[in-house]
Amino acid sequence: MRRILRLVTVFAVIAAVTVACGTYTAEGDSGLEGAWMVTSWNVAGETVAEPQPGLIVFTDTHYSMMYVNGAAPRPQYAGEEMTDAEILAAFDSFTANSGRYEVSGNELTTRPSVAKDPNYMGTWPDNAETYTFELEGETLRLTWPSDWPGGLRIGTFRKVEGEAAS
Repeated sequence: MRRILRLVTVFAVIAAVTVACGTYTAEGDSGLEGAWMVTSWNVAGETVAEPQPGLIVFTDTHYSMMYVNGAAPRPQYAGEEMTDAEILAAFDSFTANSGRYEVSGNELTTRPSVAKDPNYMGTWPDNAETYTFELEGETLRLTWPSDWPGGLRIGTFRKVEGEAAS
């Protein structure tokens, strides 16, 4: 009986510390759960008001983000087989990664377990990235880490409900 009481006490203390620190995986508390479509980018001070498609999906514990970089459509290849230059252009124009996430206050920490870029996923589970976010109604503003390649990146997203996310 003492053993069970100690175990219950340990779990209660862990739960209390977790709540007190404000760290949780979404479970509806962060407001992130759902699908979010990109509406604009600001990269190194330049605004892309009509971006190419981009989508971030949050479940209660996992996320997936895919988006086309920049304002230009992804280049299509001309022949039946892609040239090395076409492969490089297609690879460079697209970002994709998925994994687990946590939220603490206004910080979102992702740990991608799979990514288009093998170096990004190669250090899993020690490959965490921490973003800051702001939620205002159905709008999510996500700021990438300050040391992100290419300069400061801020994405604005609209929550997608009951419509095709394209």
